[in-house]
Amino acid sequence: MSQGIASPALEQAAEWFALRQQGAWSGDDQRRWEAWLREHAEHARAWQRVESIWTSFAPLAPHAAAQALDAAGRRRRRALRGIGGALGLGALSLLGLQGLQSQRQRLPLRTAAGHTGAWTLRDGSQLWLNADSEVVVDVAEGRRALYLLRGELLLQTGHAPAYAHLPLTVHTAGARLQPMGTRFAVGRCGPDSRLDVFEGAVRCLPLLGTALDVVAGSGARIGALGALQPVAADPLRGDWTDGRLQVTDTPLLRVVDELARHHRGYLGCDPRVAALKVTAVLPRLDSLQALPLLARALPIRIEQRWPWWTVLRPA
Repeated sequence: MSQGIASPALEQAAEWFALRQQGAWSGDDQRRWEAWLREHAEHARAWQRVESIWTSFAPLAPHAAAQALDAAGRRRRRALRGIGGALGLGALSLLGLQGLQSQRQRLPLRTAAGHTGAWTLRDGSQLWLNADSEVVVDVAEGRRALYLLRGELLLQTGHAPAYAHLPLTVHTAGARLQPMGTRFAVGRCGPDSRLDVFEGAVRCLPLLGTALDVVAGSGARIGALGALQPVAADPLRGDWTDGRLQVTDTPLLRVVDELARHHRGYLGCDPRVAALKVTAVLPRLDSLQALPLLARALPIRIEQRWPWWTVLRPA
């Protein structure tokens, strides 16, 4: 299920979270919440996601936000005892990520929320970073590598003679990517990654498992341990460099998924309107402008129950 679908479990988790934020959290509320949490594994996953959404939204410094959620985190950990490790990634899922994080000691390229960036690298490659992204570029004598730490990049490989003998490697969670004269996008979503190839081909070398050559028009979802799932390339993932979201006869849910990547807080879609078709040109990086345009063109309304929670509903 797309993360943009406002599922019942996710909406219930948001209601519980909002109740707790109001400051009138009683002992009875605590018991009912723990019972709900244990009722189904999906409830625990939904609660974790709402906590993550709030952490990214809270208008606090990261340390203060962490402190604000610490007590709730302790309650959740106590409530989740006995559910087991099904919700955790496990220690092995961190393999490969340590190498990515260690690259922060180098000088990375970053973009802020609401802003994209473009650079020409020393090997002649053209690099674009989507909003709120970070990559380490290590292109120098004898080295030709990129390390995607967060967000999404789009790369058109170059052919500068001084680097022609060096293979280019792009490191992301779960895999190393070796482009072969190509234009492609790779993005990170939590512990996973996604590759979309628009020209040429990219060899995907997973952390565990067999290499996969991904050709133009194809893509792959990459799990934290390198599990590969072939998919069709998504044109929208390579069409964001000008800040516009141009769609033709595209399901509303897909449009919401794209806008949500640059939205502060949660942006979701009621299942009843998810399949509505959209043909429009929207500001990709500004959901506050894009959503009213959608509401004028479609039989939907914008519901914002809390500042950090927005869902598109039937009108």
